[in-house]
Amino acid sequence: MPLRKSEGKRRSTDSGVEPDRGALSQEKKDQRIALFLSDFDQQAKENIQEMKKELDSLLQTAEKALTVELLKMPVAIRKMKRKDLL
Repeated sequence: MPLRKSEGKRRSTDSGVEPDRGALSQEKKDQRIALFLSDFDQQAKENIQEMKKELDSLLQTAEKALTVELLKMPVAIRKMKRKDLL
């Protein structure tokens, strides 16, 4: 005979985070929305700053690689005009 799980407490569908959500006044809802939007804006600004830092780092890496490649070329080619090189 297969074993059956013991009948424990059943889980409710309510998470219990906010029991009376429908009872909130419009003012409270507006405050929550404003808080959410300000938090969203702050996170967006932080992400943009982080991306700018990464972009600067990538640009510096590319500039260093270009400098190294230019140093590998002979002096005559380095001093040559691009038009003449092409």
